[in-house]
Amino acid sequence: MKYLLLIFSFCFIPFTWAQEEEQHPLLADEFYGEIGVFIPQKDIKFGASAESEDSDIDWSETFDFNDNQATPFLNLEWRWNKKWRLTVEGFTVNNAAGATLKDSIKFDNVTFLPGSTVRGGVSVGVFRIFVGRTISSGPKHSLGAGLGVHAMNLGLFIEGEALSSEGDRKFEKKTIDGLIPLPNIGGWYHWAPTPKWAFVARVDWFGITIDKYSGGLWDIAPGVKYQIIKNFGVGLDYRFFFLNARVTDGNLDGRFNMDFSGPLLTLHANF
Repeated sequence: MKYLLLIFSFCFIPFTWAQEEEQHPLLADEFYGEIGVFIPQKDIKFGASAESEDSDIDWSETFDFNDNQATPFLNLEWRWNKKWRLTVEGFTVNNAAGATLKDSIKFDNVTFLPGSTVRGGVSVGVFRIFVGRTISSGPKHSLGAGLGVHAMNLGLFIEGEALSSEGDRKFEKKTIDGLIPLPNIGGWYHWAPTPKWAFVARVDWFGITIDKYSGGLWDIAPGVKYQIIKNFGVGLDYRFFFLNARVTDGNLDGRFNMDFSGPLLTLHANF
């Protein structure tokens, strides 16, 4: 009898291991946080409400912003049960540079004529809050969707000598700033073939008119994660962020076109 029990035990052990197969922390743990460095290429355009689209200011080209600038990134995720999760993330982009204008620029009712020596800058903080629900999950995958909001804290400035039509020079500094909130729908898919490796994809979209804000937004993030030890790992993503918005709200009255795309290197912790 004891030999039969021994044989049965050996047959049952592999089944037990299969039932207790270790999952990647991205699929299993309650808290997941990332810090990282985002290195985006930037294309930023602004057009005042009274101007035609052909007169939009291309900030990236006019001021030759540095496309290799590293910017900090933070992502925090809390899964309060197996179905629901809350995600908060953000990054900031800041650039400023000088230029001698080849063409005239009209900004906040001041015209900087060709030959003006000016300095221009942009500050963009992109913050995302997202509540999602898992639709399908298993030992190696997770599929879900939800609702969120992208809040963009935007600031633009130009300063320098403005040339009048009479040839006079006068120092001017003009600044616009404000917050653009855009709700969005989104979804994600995570596939972890092993406890060490996970492949991820996420997309958020907005394309409606709400009160003083209209336009379109895409936020796309494919990537790969590697778990170094139990509670820490690294990741490499590629982020695509596109915004085309029309705002009729006081100081931010105008059109905004912003593209940020580039690699994102992260270190994550989970527990």
